[in-house]
Amino acid sequence: MKMIDVKIKLLDGGIMPTKAHNDDAAWDCYAREDTTVGTAPVLIGLGFMIEPPKGYYMEIVPRSSTGLKTRLRQPNSVGIIDNNYRGEVKAMYETKVNCDCHHKLTTEIKAGDRIAQMILRKQEEAELVEVDELSETERGANGFGSTGVR
Repeated sequence: MKMIDVKIKLLDGGIMPTKAHNDDAAWDCYAREDTTVGTAPVLIGLGFMIEPPKGYYMEIVPRSSTGLKTRLRQPNSVGIIDNNYRGEVKAMYETKVNCDCHHKLTTEIKAGDRIAQMILRKQEEAELVEVDELSETERGANGFGSTGVR
């Protein structure tokens, strides 16, 4: 398989994203500075700027253990790093509040903590074409929860 070069510039305090295994789909990304994450979303710098090749972009997603072992949540679900963005790559997080808890919760992140994953994605080009009608399907306009709980 031909490797694609992705240019990356580390910032002061930044750590090069890493893969635990050669066949992993994503690189682990590290917090550049100590941060306290409360119930309002905050941006956490990952310590690098990146230049995906033309026709590609990067996605920033939580590590799989983040949702299981912490109260951290990424409110935008996935961060898209466009091909033409040249600022510091950041991850957005907030601390989930349990329903039985009435006080403000925070999560401490230390510089060097693995807090996100980065995935290289191929950008597909398409043109939006406005039409008066769409084709009919069995599902139709039935949306959220329309197929039942189980």
